[in-house]
Parts: sequence; C-alpha cells; structure tokens
Amino acid sequence: MAAGAAFMAAYGGYVAAAAAVAGTAYSVYSSQQAGKQAQLTADAQAEQSQKDADAAASAATVQADRIRRLARNQSSEANAALAASGVETGAGTAININEEIVGNAEEDAVLTIFNGQAQKARGSVDASNYRAGGAQARSNANAQSIGSVLNTGASLAMSGWKASANGTASKVGGAG
Repeated sequence: MAAGAAFMAAYGGYVAAAAAVAGTAYSVYSSQQAGKQAQLTADAQAEQSQKDADAAASAATVQADRIRRLARNQSSEANAALAASGVETGAGTAININEEIVGNAEEDAVLTIFNGQAQKARGSVDASNYRAGGAQARSNANAQSIGSVLNTGASLAMSGWKASANGTASKVGGAG
C-alpha cells in the first residue's frame, strides 16, 4: 500500500508539472498571437495613415491648380469687362487689377500646397508612431512569453526543491 501511495504522489507531481508546462505553452502562444495581431493592426493603421497623408498632399496640389485656373478665368473676365467699358487693357489700372487677381490666387495656391504638405508630414508621423506602437506591442508579447517560461521554470524548480527538502521526492530507482 505504501508503494502505491508513493507512486500516486510521484505520478501526481508529474501530472502537475505537465499541466504547468502545457499552461505555459498556451500562455506563450496566446501572448505571441496577441503581439502579432497588435503589430499587424498597427501596420495596417500606419499604411492607411500614410495613404491619407499622400492623398492630402495630392489633393492640395490639385486644389492649387484649380485656384490658379480660376484666377486666369477671373483675370480674363476682368480684362473683357474693362475692354467693353473702353479701358485700355494693357496699361495702368487694368494691369494692376490683373496683377492683384493673379497675386492673390498664387498666394492662396501656395498656402494650399503648404497646408497639404503639413498634413502629409503629420500623417507620416502618425504612420511612424503606429509602426512603433506595433513593434512595442510585439516586443511586450515577447517579454511576457519569456516571463511566463521563466516563472513556470522557477515554480517547478521550487516545488522540486521543497519536495526533496521534505524527504518526499522519489529516490533513484523509484524507491520512495
């Protein structure tokens, strides 16, 4: 009977150790999957942020071209109106009016482009931050996995030490 109890005690210890190892393996796998998913999500956000940034810069260029085209049309309309009223369009007030129309439009166009470039720069920074966050999440998952493995190893080592210190560890050859 005593041999059977010693066998059950030793067998129970192996089952507990196997369960601890299996639990650790699952914890490591879960941590790694969570870290991988966080990094994939961050990478997708970074890609979208970069695309949005590029689109903002492109839209600003298109808008600036539109502003310039409208200024040319407005200048032509002003010249036509002046000519219809009998004012010479190549001199004096007519030139000043055209210069003002074109100058204001160019200022608006340049500011629009600068604004688009600023949006692009902010979007690029956001994309970089998303990527860094994903890399950090992956790194945290790796650290958590290592911690789980070390914690389980320490727990198993301590339980083996306690059993041998109490004289309950099985001896060589299975004799208790």
